[in-house]
Amino acid sequence: MKTNKSRVIIVEDDIALKQSLTDWLSSDYEVSNFDSAELFLNALNDFEFEDGIPTCILLDFQMSGMTGVELQSTLKLMNIDYPIIFMSGNAQQADIVDAWRGGAIDFLLKPFSGAQVSQALTAIFNKSTKIKLDKPQQDPKVAVDIPISQREAEVLLLLGTGNRQVEVARQLNITLRTVKMHRANLKNKLGLNTLFDLTRYCDLYASSIEKIAKS
Repeated sequence: MKTNKSRVIIVEDDIALKQSLTDWLSSDYEVSNFDSAELFLNALNDFEFEDGIPTCILLDFQMSGMTGVELQSTLKLMNIDYPIIFMSGNAQQADIVDAWRGGAIDFLLKPFSGAQVSQALTAIFNKSTKIKLDKPQQDPKVAVDIPISQREAEVLLLLGTGNRQVEVARQLNITLRTVKMHRANLKNKLGLNTLFDLTRYCDLYASSIEKIAKS
């Protein structure tokens, strides 16, 4: 086994996608792939957890048998703390919240390009050369200056806790179009381009956002 490359473990039950990802990433990483969470768990003894090779798991969110989230929970119970990038074609905001709070590093929505995968992996491996990559440590009680309006803060809090845009509109008694406008403003002001970005930001700065929402 080569030791000069970072390692990527792909767990994906779409055979064509799994093979495409393997072909795309093999020139830059050591790649292992599995058709199911169960097969990956059965092969855990093949990996040397203390070999010092930075490792990331590309994990399908919804699979037959054990799901990606269930595998994430199982690995945590086993004290196996590889960073996880989830992949999904139909994930809802609540799913992304659960994945983030379970320790996921990123969330790719299908269909995605090989370049997007490479960019996500590069960002992770550039953060640390350790196997274990922790979520950014942020004291939620520390106030930060967030340049958003009261209504934008309300929308951010609701979206960040798993509500869909139509649910946000109903709870705030505003139109769906208005919610989408505020979502666009949050993207432009805070660089929250994806649902995962939004969830992570809301989780890290909840107290500051709540303060703005109540002002």
